[in-house]
This record gives sequence, C-alpha cells and structure tokens, in this order.
Amino acid sequence: MKAIYTEIDGRKTFLGKHIRNTIIREFPFRTSVLWQNKHIGFDIRLLKYAKENKVSSFVFADSTKKESFKIGIKSFDKHHKSKTVNTSQGEQCYINKDWLNRAEYQKTPYVKNEVIL
Repeated sequence: MKAIYTEIDGRKTFLGKHIRNTIIREFPFRTSVLWQNKHIGFDIRLLKYAKENKVSSFVFADSTKKESFKIGIKSFDKHHKSKTVNTSQGEQCYINKDWLNRAEYQKTPYVKNEVIL
C-alpha cells in the first residue's frame, strides 16, 4: 500500500492511495466544483503512475456520504480528456461521472509508505 502525492512549487498534495491493484481517491464530493459539474479530475501523473504500476481501476470515494464510484483503467483511458487549467495544479485529466459505476463504500486504512510523483 502506498500514499501517492504530487509536488508542485514545493507544495506536496495528496492524490490517493494505491491499495492492491486499485487507486482510491477520497474527498468530500460536495466541495468539488468538477463533481457538481458532472466531472471528476486529477493530476495526469496519477494516470501515468497507474499504467506503470498495473493498476486495474480507480475508485472515487466520499467518506462523508459513504458512497463510492469505480471505473476500470481501460475505460478511464478511453473516455478521459486532459488539459492544463491552472499551472499551479499541473496538467489535469477529467472524466464525465456518467462513465463511473456505483461501488460499495469501504473505509481505507492509513497508509504510511509514500510515493511522490
């Protein structure tokens, strides 16, 4: 298990947890403007990491609402778009949440090992 971070301009930002063959991103959906606009996004380096480490799926989880959505890496790769919106965040990839499947919510464990992309 690994905690995945990115670093831009000396600032370390948490991206998600790599547990078994899945990357899990936990955040409160209500605070995400993209989520409210029917999209989900993250740093494109996380997608590159997922491919290099044979990750099979992404899970987006809301620990407040206790709900999760899942997408396979092949489907994500086929349907995502990428662009640089804000240079302080780097290049981001986006996917319409209509491509995500509802999944059972599971609380993730604390992960001590870190990877910085």
